[in-house]
Amino acid sequence: MSESVPGTTSHLDEFRDVYHRVYREPPYHEDASDAEAFAGQLAEHAALPSFSVTTVPAGGSLGGFAYGVRREEGWWHPRAVEPAPPRLRGPLFYVYELAVLPELRGRGYGRELLERLLAGRTEPHAVLAASNRAPARELYRRWGWAKAGELTGPPHGVDLLTRPLTPAP
Repeated sequence: MSESVPGTTSHLDEFRDVYHRVYREPPYHEDASDAEAFAGQLAEHAALPSFSVTTVPAGGSLGGFAYGVRREEGWWHPRAVEPAPPRLRGPLFYVYELAVLPELRGRGYGRELLERLLAGRTEPHAVLAASNRAPARELYRRWGWAKAGELTGPPHGVDLLTRPLTPAP
């Protein structure tokens, strides 16, 4: 497992390919154009000073990743149905993606990627979006994430989940 802000943009093809392999599956059914849009968003986010990424290798290439960005006080997901709950109106860390190749699932990589991504964060809360139809939704619940809101669709049935973080001393 590694953390690598430098080099993320030089490996956009690998990130895009992992994203595409993960999100072409049900319930997402995303296509190559969605993967290209993801790569563009990742490049934009990687340029932000608060960008953070964790990765897991698989046979010399990328097997999975998680990434996020610090969001300052007052930010809330632009597609949220309701305003942020009061406890989430300060700075927070938004997890944009967690993706693990199908052949690597069930080995703890997803949780490890997420835990390493969130380790040492100074924000009081982390937030992510999860489809109610995705198998990962149940994993997030077991890992301590709780519903904090909903997103307007499409796609429909996506919740905003939150977890308190323990700031580094």
